[in-house]
Amino acid sequence: MTHRRRLFVFGMMITLMLTFLTGCWDRTETNDIAFVLTSSVDLEDDGKYRVTYMLPLPGSMGGASGGGGGTSGGKSYYIDSEVGTTIREATSKLQMRMSRRLFLSHRRTIVIGEKLAKAGIAIMFDDAARTPESRLTCFLVVTKGRGYDLLNAEPKFERFPSEVIREITKSRRAMATSTKEIGLALSFNSDPILSYLEPKESQGTKQPSQEIQLIGYGQFKGDRMVGIYRNQEANGLMWLKNHVREHLLTFPLESGKDISILVKEGHTAIKPVLQGDKVIFQATIEAKGVIGEDLSEQDLNKPEAIHKVERKFAEQVKKCVQAAIKQMQKEGTDSAQLGLMVWRSHPNTWNNGLKKQWRDVFKEAEFRIKVEASITETGLINQNVIKDGS
Repeated sequence: MTHRRRLFVFGMMITLMLTFLTGCWDRTETNDIAFVLTSSVDLEDDGKYRVTYMLPLPGSMGGASGGGGGTSGGKSYYIDSEVGTTIREATSKLQMRMSRRLFLSHRRTIVIGEKLAKAGIAIMFDDAARTPESRLTCFLVVTKGRGYDLLNAEPKFERFPSEVIREITKSRRAMATSTKEIGLALSFNSDPILSYLEPKESQGTKQPSQEIQLIGYGQFKGDRMVGIYRNQEANGLMWLKNHVREHLLTFPLESGKDISILVKEGHTAIKPVLQGDKVIFQATIEAKGVIGEDLSEQDLNKPEAIHKVERKFAEQVKKCVQAAIKQMQKEGTDSAQLGLMVWRSHPNTWNNGLKKQWRDVFKEAEFRIKVEASITETGLINQNVIKDGS
């Protein structure tokens, strides 16, 4: 009986092993796949959706091929688009004329045209949620004009325009806007932001190229874009979101004497306080920077000169934050997700009525801002050699 049992167990083991040797019955060969580098979605004048894909050309991947956008002329990528009443219908039409299956797992960015952004981006999350290959780490960006035009830009530094879009969006000077982060903000009935890019002709060359430039961040009210955070407002938004990225502040230390400070580190602590029907946000900001350039003719080796620079530095940070708050309250958009802080600290008050009237309450909210700024490096090994010789 023992011998028979051993034979039975042995036979079962052989049978199980054979099941793992049957091969990949549902395999997909690489030669049958068209890897999508990036895509864009635009809203046409007739209300239909235009979907555009950028795909690498396998036959042109062997050697270097000068940069540039387009679909011909020896480029290593191909761009094509189609129109449909839904995003999925447009994609299906496009697939019908492709010899390979569109594969979205390698897509890292989705460009949204300005017209669609103003009409509402909620449709993007219905399509993405039903496509298992579409990653939630994919960056959503909005562009001036049509998304199709941004994909057809001709940047010189990278082989594919998609690489430029991705690298700029996730650079150390930008707040990355992933599909997951935007989806979470919308699910909380909050207001997301999207990186705002536009094509820009290079300057200083006989044959200018069309580069891609980060302008700021799209200001959304729900899923509809209502404005753009630029320059000072964009910097202030970083402080309010406690997502400080490296950026440069240039301002006059005295009349006609400018100084540039590179912000290296920063931290913002915001405490919401409820006083009746009024909300007060107490913001404490710590900013650290280094001197990038000094045209103020100050002796930065002297403590009083450094303290003066630090005071002006703190004033500039506060002005940026105030500019961002002014733009948010004007449109009633909580782009910094401050309502989420109120909910966390006062959940009962939030759920018992404050949530429904939050946009109106936020417009009248008071902000008390305190900034502590420090200069960690003057950027000098010694004094300017010209000054020493004078």
